[in-house]
Amino acid sequence: MKATVILLSLLSLPVLAEPGPDASPEPAMPAAGNNVVLQKVDYQCAAHRMVSVEYPQAEVEDVVPIRISWHGRHYRLVRVSSANGARYASQQLVWWNKGEQAVLLTRGGRTLARDCQPLATATTAPVPTPAAP
Repeated sequence: MKATVILLSLLSLPVLAEPGPDASPEPAMPAAGNNVVLQKVDYQCAAHRMVSVEYPQAEVEDVVPIRISWHGRHYRLVRVSSANGARYASQQLVWWNKGEQAVLLTRGGRTLARDCQPLATATTAPVPTPAAP
């Protein structure tokens, strides 16, 4: 009887196997204190507007926010789902780039900078990864 109870208890535990081939793994957040290298891209937009964006390296782009400099202010935007291109959002802004074109919008949809084209790319110094919430 005791062996049956133990066996039933073990069978009710969640399986600790590797995910199957169809499972898509969650991107791993770099450990707090590890450094992430950012690539800075300056954009020239319509009406002579400038936007600077710092992108994390590809392997952490889904979990590390981008950093945008716009009109002397700095914003952190996280990647959000998009049917095409790469879209990032914060409570105030949305940055959406598709190929060589990008646009900066308010969260309400007002266009701040349109027809943004990359001008120059530079690698910034590594920045520490923030602690997970």
